Amino acid sequence: KMESMMRVGRWEKEILKTLGVGILLLGSLVMPGLPIILTPFIKRRGAKGFKKVVNRLEEKGVVYLSGQKIKLTSRGKKLLEEIEIKEIEIRHPHKWDKIWRLASYDVPEKFKKERDWFRSNLRRLGFKQIQKSLWVIPYECKEEIAALAHYLRISPYVIVMQTDFLPQHEQLKKYFNL
Repeated sequence: KMESMMRVGRWEKEILKTLGVGILLLGSLVMPGLPIILTPFIKRRGAKGFKKVVNRLEEKGVVYLSGQKIKLTSRGKKLLEEIEIKEIEIRHPHKWDKIWRLASYDVPEKFKKERDWFRSNLRRLGFKQIQKSLWVIPYECKEEIAALAHYLRISPYVIVMQTDFLPQHEQLKKYFNL
């Protein structure tokens, strides 16, 4: 599941994200209602280039065309979810609110792949490991971690907590440049 993401280009991703919001009408390519995110693509490649990308997505089985409408298939919805999960980021506000966020997990061995993928994402998101399955970050992250855990179907095994003090407070402040 985690490594299954097929290769998709930048514009294929943008088209999928646009479709995630609703149905895209091919007719809207020449109308003012065109999603703004696709404007640079259309300007550079034209409607023909757009149609080519859509056809590629259709060949991959992630969209289907019905008349002038382009819709996501169930495979396309899964791919979009994978893209969105891989693009999750945690905002770093300029001023720290002096609250530590802790993510802890106790994921059963039968979900080893999911646990490993979750751990690697904590690292990617900027968390610092302070115990075997206890990670810390000084920024708000509840929604991002919930989305990640939900996607991996390990929500019951993941906890996000907050505290204003940790024993290694000063070292962590240095580590996060606070």
